[in-house]
Amino acid sequence: MVKDCVTAEEITVEHTSSEYKLDEEKPSVADVEKSGKVSEEPVYDVYGNEEEHSIRYKTMSWVKCGVVMIAETIALGVLSLPSVLLTVGMLPGILLIVGLGVIATYTGYNLGLFRLNHPTVCNMADAGEIIWGPFGKYLLGAGQVIFLVFICGSHCLTGAIAMSTLTDNATCKVVWALVTGVVAFFLTLPRTLDRISYLSFVSSASILTSVFITIIGTGVESAPNGAPPHPHIIVNTTTPASFYNAFSAVTDVIFAYAGHLAFFNFISEMKNPREYPKSLYLLQAVDIIIYTLAGALIYKFTGQYTLSPSISSMSITLRKVTYGIAIPTILVAGVINGHVVSKFIFTRLFRGSRHLHEHTMIGWGTWVGLCALTWFIAWIISQVIPIFNDLLGLVAALFASMFTYGLSGYFWLFDNYGKWRKRPILSVINALVFALGLTILGLGMYASVKSIIVSYQTGQAGTPFSCS
Repeated sequence: MVKDCVTAEEITVEHTSSEYKLDEEKPSVADVEKSGKVSEEPVYDVYGNEEEHSIRYKTMSWVKCGVVMIAETIALGVLSLPSVLLTVGMLPGILLIVGLGVIATYTGYNLGLFRLNHPTVCNMADAGEIIWGPFGKYLLGAGQVIFLVFICGSHCLTGAIAMSTLTDNATCKVVWALVTGVVAFFLTLPRTLDRISYLSFVSSASILTSVFITIIGTGVESAPNGAPPHPHIIVNTTTPASFYNAFSAVTDVIFAYAGHLAFFNFISEMKNPREYPKSLYLLQAVDIIIYTLAGALIYKFTGQYTLSPSISSMSITLRKVTYGIAIPTILVAGVINGHVVSKFIFTRLFRGSRHLHEHTMIGWGTWVGLCALTWFIAWIISQVIPIFNDLLGLVAALFASMFTYGLSGYFWLFDNYGKWRKRPILSVINALVFALGLTILGLGMYASVKSIIVSYQTGQAGTPFSCS
């Protein structure tokens, strides 16, 4: 059995290293903030010492954690990336995907450093409380909940589109969205991420297979969907785009790396949080390679006829095959986000209570109720809001920009306050990362609001509970 408590001396981290190492020369930042000296008492997170409990949360290996991160981060949104290259061009698009991926790797690493320096952090609200007090706790906590619920709503919509395609629109999409939410609710019920990780293996295989089918399908079919009959010519040139369209393409790439908001939750359920970098590198190696290959090859094959998502560029038969294989990832990627938001509220309610670790009626009743409420709200907002996709883009601009990029730089600067002159290069890098997050936030909000306005002006906004 692994002992889950972490002493204050064990959590000190050397920030300049490429690995997590002990620094025996100075106390940790967390200890200095509290008392000015190293405490000899164990420092526990919300789950505490689980040796005597029935339900143990801190049981994930780094491999399982990495697969959960892949399943949460890589979903069908990857098939919107070829349209990014259509907007900005092949080479700029590839540089954008790889560049933002490398930065996302560094910012994810910084989140791990912050968690090791502050072992009580289990979610963004906990981190917000450390850097900004109660205001930060409620700001980042609310942001995490809102963003995750909107992501769950997007999976309800995607599930409805997939089932409508598979059944030739045999049933109203509102019903299929509800069915997706109900199935996802049942899959969310396991109390630990370790149990969810088994679903993640299926989800990861599902999305990787779907992507490769789309790549091969667009390559071997005689003409992309929407192209005229032969003879036709595939041209890999950009289409004229306004600033807001171009930056909307950039936000598609940013959103593809937007799994960081749940990383603290994942780390808190690992057997050994020090192995988190392995999980991170596994995720980033897979997503950067898949995003680059999918974006470049599908755009190469479909050219000016590239559609978003790229599944739409294939024949109806291949679309059905791809959507059928993608159903596990449509469900499980949403399930992980629904699990994280339910767990966030659950731990807030039962922190320090036996209901958190034991099989009690109150504990299980509350957990089931929270999972049901999460998916009910997700289904409702996906159907009630006529411009849900545009509003999702706005929410992503507000929160993904900071959760994935900006806050990571700020966390490093916070933990190294007073040492910036000793580490000038890292200080400048993290200040630029924070500035990048703020820039993405501002420009992303502009592009999203503009997109909402255009949707209403052109009549593209839907109606609540519409079957179309």
